[in-house]
Amino acid sequence: MVRQIVNESQVSAASCDFPALGQITPSGKPLVYLDSAATALRPQAVIDAVVDAMVHRTGGVHRSVNYLGDRATELYEQARTTVAQWVRGLENEIVFTRNTTEGLNLIAKGWPDRRRVLVSATDHHSSILSWDPSRTVRIAPTDRGTIDTDRIEKELSEGDVAIVCLSHVSNVTGSTIDADRMAKMAHRYGAILVLDAAQSAPHGPLDIQQLDCDFLAFSGHKLGAPAGIGVLWGKAQCLQRLEPVFQGGGVIDNMRGEQIKYKDYPWRLEAGTPAVEAAAGLAAAIDYLRTFDQNEMISHLQNLRLYAISQLKSLSKIKLVCDESIEALGPVSFYFEGLPSHFIARSLSDSYGVCIRSGYQCAEPLHRFLGIGATLRISFFIYNQISDVDFAVGAMKNITRLQAS
Repeated sequence: MVRQIVNESQVSAASCDFPALGQITPSGKPLVYLDSAATALRPQAVIDAVVDAMVHRTGGVHRSVNYLGDRATELYEQARTTVAQWVRGLENEIVFTRNTTEGLNLIAKGWPDRRRVLVSATDHHSSILSWDPSRTVRIAPTDRGTIDTDRIEKELSEGDVAIVCLSHVSNVTGSTIDADRMAKMAHRYGAILVLDAAQSAPHGPLDIQQLDCDFLAFSGHKLGAPAGIGVLWGKAQCLQRLEPVFQGGGVIDNMRGEQIKYKDYPWRLEAGTPAVEAAAGLAAAIDYLRTFDQNEMISHLQNLRLYAISQLKSLSKIKLVCDESIEALGPVSFYFEGLPSHFIARSLSDSYGVCIRSGYQCAEPLHRFLGIGATLRISFFIYNQISDVDFAVGAMKNITRLQAS
């Protein structure tokens, strides 16, 4: 049955699925978790799936010719099918990785075209640092701190560009790029588009047919899955060209002397013993999210974001660093003039049980461009509600008032 998200009581009911929210923090107050852009809490369904895999499916995936090996392999490949459906792709287009960063590194090290790579200085460090610095061009942001698509096109038009790598949704501002437009632009000049979808994947199914990117990477832990499992999706023709980066067990069909015959993709890109428990948890996280009406889930998260922005504006000395449009997704970043962001975050946690992020959000080049120091960031998932925002904003009001007095 698909669950509706139309009011606070229904969100509150969903929050009961997350055991972590039931704990009392060192402050003596219940946990208010507003750091899901960093990592999401795990629903009970994911915990149960991981435990079941550890108890009943412990076996050598693709290796052990026995009962438990069969069950482990079946579970692992079922998880691949579930992920493929989430991005509307095919099973053999899904490569399991440890996280988004590893997925980007697989492309950076394995893509045979060694021409230039275009990245945006607005983006996450992983979208910038994964690539060979000798051939990477960092495109400076626009005056608004957003991706400069005109500059990217200018660089593409000058030739010698193999890859454009961009964040689908900014982990600082929440801005969303027009992926289809960027894909068409890259393809027009003979390049491929790689999307870092770490922040967009948790907001509902991704449609790779509509996005038209060539590769897409995301991390499971931001969807409520265990840490240590990620996904690299690639078009079949692109995965065929991608050279194996990691060598070891599981990537070859046979090895006779110096002659090595690799498996077909995606298995030739998954060296070593697969993390079957984590894969089971990822599939369970996706299945859990599917129990909600997807359009309502996205609407709920967007409405929470807009509400948070409106409430934060009531605080004195606050400076917002975020996209305020209704189309934006993901986090809301900000800072207080004259107050260290780490001090605010620590005070919220220690005195109020509120967890938010502070720092450069793994996007220091953007902060430097904007001429600002460390920021604060609040972000949301299916378990968050209006009352969480109200409590956090009220706590920040108390903290800043005390510092001003």
